[in-house]
Amino acid sequence: MAFEMYSRESVNDRCSENVVSGGPLQGVRVVEMGQLIAIPFAMKLLADMGAQVIRLESTGRLESYRSDSVYLNETHGEFWNRGANFYEQNRNKLGITLDLARPEGLELLKSLIAISDVFAENFTPRVIRNFGLEYGDLRRIKPDIIMVSSTGYGFSGPWANFGATGPATEGASGLAFTTGYPGGPPVMAEIPYVDYTAGEHTVFAVMAALMSRLSTGQGQFIDVSQTQAAAATTPEALLDFSANGRVPTRIGNADPAMAPHGCYPCAGDDRWIVIAVSDDAEWLALCRVLGQESWFTDARYVGVTGRQRHKEDLNQMLGGATAQWDAHSLMSALQAAGVPAGAVFDSKDLLFDPHLRDRGFYEVVRHHPSTGMPPLPYASRPWKLSETPALPPRAAPLMGEHNDFVLKNLLGLTADEVVRLEEEGIIGYAPTDPRPVQRPSLDEQVRQGRMLRYETNFQAQVAEAFPPPEEMAQ
Repeated sequence: MAFEMYSRESVNDRCSENVVSGGPLQGVRVVEMGQLIAIPFAMKLLADMGAQVIRLESTGRLESYRSDSVYLNETHGEFWNRGANFYEQNRNKLGITLDLARPEGLELLKSLIAISDVFAENFTPRVIRNFGLEYGDLRRIKPDIIMVSSTGYGFSGPWANFGATGPATEGASGLAFTTGYPGGPPVMAEIPYVDYTAGEHTVFAVMAALMSRLSTGQGQFIDVSQTQAAAATTPEALLDFSANGRVPTRIGNADPAMAPHGCYPCAGDDRWIVIAVSDDAEWLALCRVLGQESWFTDARYVGVTGRQRHKEDLNQMLGGATAQWDAHSLMSALQAAGVPAGAVFDSKDLLFDPHLRDRGFYEVVRHHPSTGMPPLPYASRPWKLSETPALPPRAAPLMGEHNDFVLKNLLGLTADEVVRLEEEGIIGYAPTDPRPVQRPSLDEQVRQGRMLRYETNFQAQVAEAFPPPEEMAQ
């Protein structure tokens, strides 16, 4: 694949609007040297609120989110501009490429940091130290810079340079130990839960540092430990040992204070409902909805203590009754009767849920025509600001899409200098070694158990449920 196919001219012809004004964070500039989720997710939220987030990439080291899970698994052509996970984590950002192994590339990055407010990264301390991008180095470039480092175990300490992924930090945080079924091994979440938790903490920390700088004029170093972020979500287990010397057992879906409390089967393939009963009134209401009033008068299930003592029999009996119901219908009936209950949503349920759509949780984003991707709905933010709403969403950048804008408009380089940087390979618009991840066919993935099912007409369903806004259709 010839590099010349993806020149500055071809990418700039497709360049989206470079600057969008507005939002509560208008005027804040962030340089992001992130990968995967922890930092990209956090900086995406800042970009949503108006910060100018400039994301740095390398053409020599293609991020896995650009090479894997590409739209429709079409790995021909510019597949790196169709990575679904990349689009999810990088909306509303500007994108540049720099080869930091070249002294001029590293100097350009430092020049950009010198005119920015925040530098955010999630590499190991060893990598940052080798680049000369530690907080002490950056203060000499920009005295009031705010630097945020999000690492698996923190920027200091004996584990500082350990590599980390979601499963590793989930184990080290204690989260996996508390999750699982009685008598079984620890169970990890299917999603990289720790990355998202750390990302949310990172947003809070950056905002606090920006507020502090307003009053003091001083920047600071933000050291985020992804493991500690997850450990902060398991305070009960920590407190139980520090106060009582006890190590809790795994209890699956049970609860020490409520019964019945669990996840029960419903009609259909892999359909479920979660039910939580805290007192006798809710227990009676549950029995009535299921048409099983005799359960309420059964001496074994009188009071929470009785239901806890016989919870295994109760769960089996309850599962037999719920299996006759549609999960959503049963949820509505139980909620109407005052029983906390929720259907277990799969990905399709979640996308088409009328409550989430009514709240505007999904935002339709237009992709550049060169990608071949139609407008698609993306999850927005779980909070809303009444007076300073988020910016209209823009798709994640094409590789090197904003090289010209950043290098010329922000750093003052001439057109000839930008051309020279491209000719010398310091910047680029395509990976130097483009290798997409080749996935099996959908039928093979179902056979292997890597997915439950798939639907062939999903594109029509999505397009009908999420038509693009009028301004996109024009």
